[in-house]
Amino acid sequence: MADAQVFGNTPQPERPRKRRRRTVACTQCRSRKMRCDREYPACSRCLKNKTPTKCTYEDGFLWQQPATVPTATFTLDRGTTVSTPRTDQTPAQTPPHSGLGPASTRSEALLSTTAVVPGSTPFEGPHHHHGGRHHGRERGFLETVLGAPRAAVNQEPYVNTGVLQRPKRAIPEPEMPFESQVDHGDVDFEGSDDPLSPSQQLDLSPRIMMGGRETKTRFGGSGIYANLVAQFPDIRSFAEEIRLSNPILSRVRPDLERVKRGVWKIMPLNTPFPDPTMASLVALLPQRPVVDELISLYLTYIESTHRIFHVPSFLKEVDDFFTRIDNPKNASATFVVQLLLVLSCAWNLAEAGSLQEKSTVPLKCYTAVEWVLHADKWIENTSIKRFGIGVFRLYILLVTALNCHGMKRSKAWITTGSLVQNAMLSGYHRDPNKYTRISVFNKEMRRRIWMTIVELNLQVSFDRGMPPSVQSSDYDTIPPLNIDDEEIHENSTEAPEDRPLSNITDCSFQTALARSLDLRLKTCYLMHSPRISCRYEEIQRLDWELSLQLSRIPIWGPSEASDLVTQHKISLWKAMIETKIAHALLSIHTPFAIEARRESLFAPSARSRLDAAVMILSTQRRLHETSLPLSLCMLGEWTLLAYISICQHLHTMDHHNSNPSYPSSSLFMMHTLPGLPDSLLALVESALVSLEDRFLLVIKGAKDCFFLSTIVALVKAKLWTVQAIVYKQQVVERVLSFAQKLFTRHATCEHLGASGMGSFKNNQVAAFVATSGMSAVLPSDLDCILPPPNLGVTPPEEFDPFLDVFNWEDLTGIALGN
Repeated sequence: MADAQVFGNTPQPERPRKRRRRTVACTQCRSRKMRCDREYPACSRCLKNKTPTKCTYEDGFLWQQPATVPTATFTLDRGTTVSTPRTDQTPAQTPPHSGLGPASTRSEALLSTTAVVPGSTPFEGPHHHHGGRHHGRERGFLETVLGAPRAAVNQEPYVNTGVLQRPKRAIPEPEMPFESQVDHGDVDFEGSDDPLSPSQQLDLSPRIMMGGRETKTRFGGSGIYANLVAQFPDIRSFAEEIRLSNPILSRVRPDLERVKRGVWKIMPLNTPFPDPTMASLVALLPQRPVVDELISLYLTYIESTHRIFHVPSFLKEVDDFFTRIDNPKNASATFVVQLLLVLSCAWNLAEAGSLQEKSTVPLKCYTAVEWVLHADKWIENTSIKRFGIGVFRLYILLVTALNCHGMKRSKAWITTGSLVQNAMLSGYHRDPNKYTRISVFNKEMRRRIWMTIVELNLQVSFDRGMPPSVQSSDYDTIPPLNIDDEEIHENSTEAPEDRPLSNITDCSFQTALARSLDLRLKTCYLMHSPRISCRYEEIQRLDWELSLQLSRIPIWGPSEASDLVTQHKISLWKAMIETKIAHALLSIHTPFAIEARRESLFAPSARSRLDAAVMILSTQRRLHETSLPLSLCMLGEWTLLAYISICQHLHTMDHHNSNPSYPSSSLFMMHTLPGLPDSLLALVESALVSLEDRFLLVIKGAKDCFFLSTIVALVKAKLWTVQAIVYKQQVVERVLSFAQKLFTRHATCEHLGASGMGSFKNNQVAAFVATSGMSAVLPSDLDCILPPPNLGVTPPEEFDPFLDVFNWEDLTGIALGN
């Protein structure tokens, strides 16, 4: 006992206590002593328990983070909005800068974080889950932070594959089961918060594209149709299968490159010419009968929608010029350049045979392109100190002519923006009634010029996904009067009476279109801002206002038209107003329609976008069946957006599943209605025929033609899998047919050079159809695609005869509308 006491009183050294390893898990799994897969922002167990907002991690969870990653980046306070780097990469077959990427989940695209902590790197794309971690395609939060020292490095920061983003709510939600949750097939709502409401503030990040690198980049906003490529993640592999299965594409590859880059690549585009003079400009003019026909086409199809002239004065000036054409010194160089641009705008609307019959001098296929190049150089060399109405006409005509021939498309936004600024410097943005020193005639002409400039800038802004250069609060110029040109002249002392819009006049189109101008300016500015903060009810309000404008389009009946020319004008006016408003509807609904599968609140946008797209393509088909000039005038970026929107809708819907993919009863009918896919695809393919007619006339266009053909074949192959091989063959046949038609069109032209028609001097379409079909996709096919020697093309390991024809990085849309 004593020994025991002695022993018990003897001080013993304190035994080092073994430090237990802290369990790495979220707070919920640790409290329940459950295994945690450590996913971020919510582990799979919390997702399964319907408590994603309670899945949090302790601050000490990141005690081993690498020094290359700032601590502030991984703040785990769920009430703050921080940005977390992702190491998930886009699949290897996804091209850079194309916008392609895996589809974002609702929790990533809709509930992702937005505010970037200083010193952190924003994530470039959605972190999507595959259910496994093999091949490094999915990593838990620890693997993301600790196992990837190169996190957020070598990633493209300009291509955001997520469309909609809004901050998470800071207030924790009560834990309750979702008994009302409905199973919507492949749409996973388990990790989502409570449903959005129309009055809830949203934070939108418009889809953008930026090509190039470092300081030399090119930006493309959400308006360009190439941004919708992200909704077709399987398009590249589909096109690759077509390429590998068709060696004929390899044989004609050099000629397809010539088609893609434009058959006018060398002549006249890159042929130098001296600075234009008065004599050289007059020498470019065709004979009077050709001039008269082109002027008539211009006044019917272009001037009636872009008012810049007083037509009687313009025609009188043309007559006066040709009476003294033998003495060019007495003529104005400004008028000659103006006349050349007018003729070039109408060139593609005329029949080549009809023009040649009226000319004793052979007309080249690129005659109008030469007119534009010489006029552009003359304007560039002219020193203009103060813009007058004649100078504004020159620049408007130059923009329109370049647009008609598909030239300098990327500079149109800069040019029209500069034109707006110069017009404001000249006071055209203020209504001239406030100034007594301006005559009645010039007041009306100033209003016409201003409205035309604003419309041009607005349309290019929609096409390029850029904000417009002016808003309705920046000007107070009223729309032009609804009058005929004969009712006013230079000596008028009183303005004629403004007629009702139901009466058809020379200014009916511009006056009617001006009623929706303020609304379309607001829509363009809202949807093309860097960050869009709005409520969905505001989008619905815009939809209602735009739809109201559609219902207010004047009813100009055919019975009111006295001749065929007037009937064509009326058809064009109604179609153009309808299509411009529908284009605005596409702009406001596309970002939400893309997310409609993940968020039921946005289902009306999916329906509205489809309605607007069908409206645009139906109008296009109707005018194409009426006349070719009407069809060409109606083609624009809106046609491509409507085309891709319908294809994306059909591509997204799972027609092999009995349950609808969209969580909305309003879309169930579209999913189950028999024959709907066939009708929509017939509409799309009729638009492609119209686009091919246009692509044959512009400088470049084959790239878009090839791509659009592949898109529609991909959709058809997904809908009817059994016939996938047939649809792939149709792509090749369409590509070869377009190239064959283009080379045949220019078979006798000198600008084809020594190469001539190349492989297409023989009928490549017939040769393809005569084959037994597509060959099997085998690695040995690589031997078939090696280029002939000494062609200066890319090395064999980088050679891609099909995909390289349409450059994914440069799919920035086309500018076609007049």
